[in-house]
Amino acid sequence: MTEVPELRDGDVLLRAHTEADLPGVVEQCQDPSMQRFTTIPVPYGPELAPQFLERVRAGWTGGSAASWAIDVGGRFAGTVDIELGEGWGGIGYGLHPWARGRGVMTTAARLALEWAFTEQQLIGVRWEAFVGNEPSRRVAEKCGFLMEGTARGHTVARGVRYDAWLGSLLADEWRAQAGASGRRGTGLE
Repeated sequence: MTEVPELRDGDVLLRAHTEADLPGVVEQCQDPSMQRFTTIPVPYGPELAPQFLERVRAGWTGGSAASWAIDVGGRFAGTVDIELGEGWGGIGYGLHPWARGRGVMTTAARLALEWAFTEQQLIGVRWEAFVGNEPSRRVAEKCGFLMEGTARGHTVARGVRYDAWLGSLLADEWRAQAGASGRRGTGLE
């Protein structure tokens, strides 16, 4: 799969990453919260952003991952990814500081999950975050992920092991949520 589908809910658009997003990627990756709660390289300089774009494009081309730029009002706001596997996937996301606290990531994650469950026919999606990453956990919970627990020493970032929260969401649970609410996404809540 090489064509990146555009997905929209209100002001939130998921689209292909472009070279024009790279300065925003660098700014986002220099944010202390991104560095604390993700596995990005630190320091993160402009020379790393083109490599990110290459990995994103390779994921689409090889069918191993779907990664969208989150766009709000024509401005790069972050990234949401679905790692694709046999029947199961994994979700990851990061938001630029300017876009936080507005419901943008919940909307973006729901769009990506809807695509994963309908277009890719996944039976389940995994979520994980470093223990203490409360914003990521709130998004996952709003999307319906069941918090499975804490895995000690589960994630390695820059040579250090961290405890991680783990969660999962099954396609049947996703469809039940959508049926109960009457729609899949909820806009900018």
